[in-house]
Amino acid sequence: MLKLTDNIIMKYFQPVLLFAGTWIFVIFLLSLRLSNLLESSVNDAITFFLMVFACFTAGYLVGFLTKKKIKIDVSVVDLSLKLKNRYFLFIKIWVFLTIIEIIVSGGVPVLWLLLKNGKTYFDFGIQSVHGLLNALGMMLCVLSFYLFKKYKDKKYLYYMLFLIFWYVIVISRQVIIVMLMEITFIFFIMAKNKLSLIKTVAIYGFIVIFLFGIVGDMRSGADAFYELAQPSDNWPNWLPSGFLWVYVYLTTPINNLIFNFQFEVRELSYLFPNTLSLLLPSFIRDIVFGQQDTVSGNLVTPAFNVSSAFMSSYMDMGKYGLAIFAFVIGLISNLTWWATGSKRFFFRAITFQCIILSIFYNHFFYLPVAFQYVWFILFFMNYKKI
Repeated sequence: MLKLTDNIIMKYFQPVLLFAGTWIFVIFLLSLRLSNLLESSVNDAITFFLMVFACFTAGYLVGFLTKKKIKIDVSVVDLSLKLKNRYFLFIKIWVFLTIIEIIVSGGVPVLWLLLKNGKTYFDFGIQSVHGLLNALGMMLCVLSFYLFKKYKDKKYLYYMLFLIFWYVIVISRQVIIVMLMEITFIFFIMAKNKLSLIKTVAIYGFIVIFLFGIVGDMRSGADAFYELAQPSDNWPNWLPSGFLWVYVYLTTPINNLIFNFQFEVRELSYLFPNTLSLLLPSFIRDIVFGQQDTVSGNLVTPAFNVSSAFMSSYMDMGKYGLAIFAFVIGLISNLTWWATGSKRFFFRAITFQCIILSIFYNHFFYLPVAFQYVWFILFFMNYKKI
């Protein structure tokens, strides 16, 4: 009976387990107090988690009420010649619009950086088009990796590598992280020996963290970063600096969020402007909500200005906002995880990274990420269902 129950939980509640595991992990890291920056109460963090986890789960369960029947199957998708032709059509659209953006912007960010002309990656792109084009680029990158793994055709690998390289050129770190997270999910689902893959990822993960620390030390200096990160007496000094970089980046968002709980939200914004504003194209957003600053709330230190996916909803409606937002993303997670048709396979990759990266940012309501769902719907339009 227990095995049957465990099997049901693993099959039906994977997004809930992902959400719980992600937030429990960062709260555990917070509790280690390896940096003197981390002064927020762990008890408050646990209370926050229990509330949003309950609301996320409630929203997820409500999602099942919208379905008459659920198909567990999420096998890989065989793409017909028609869909492969559609893939190349989408590639051509992305290339054409990207060339237009380069012309309109007068170059690319990496070139501006080398020339030191004062322009940054914020100056690149066409307003209200750039975000949708980024979503298309992410979708094509993930699809290219899938096609490479499925059909062993290296041309798809080259398309994927080119797309990643392009977002290095335009210095879009967020897009690269999202693509790599979604690719990791696809890679894991398609892997025959998942345990071996986990070991490999863990090894390369340690290597990346080590290199991340070296690059970070070269850019800002090891001493400067240690002064900024303020390692506590608990920090094991024998660890490479890369681990401190990762530790601080993982824990400061929840530290900032809990820190804000001491500031009462006096005016409730029932339209959730901070939460919903980035879901709209910029020209519509400015009309509906006015120009919004990046939502970070009150910061423990300006050097670490990320406050998790929940900061905007807290600023809108206080703790009521946290509960409502958690319920809504739980519902969204269910609707996308159990979507009908072949798009479900790719929807899950998007939802996976939205849940994992919720410790940093609200990708559920961030147009350049969320619009991937729309691109996949358009891609699989009039295609057979699983």
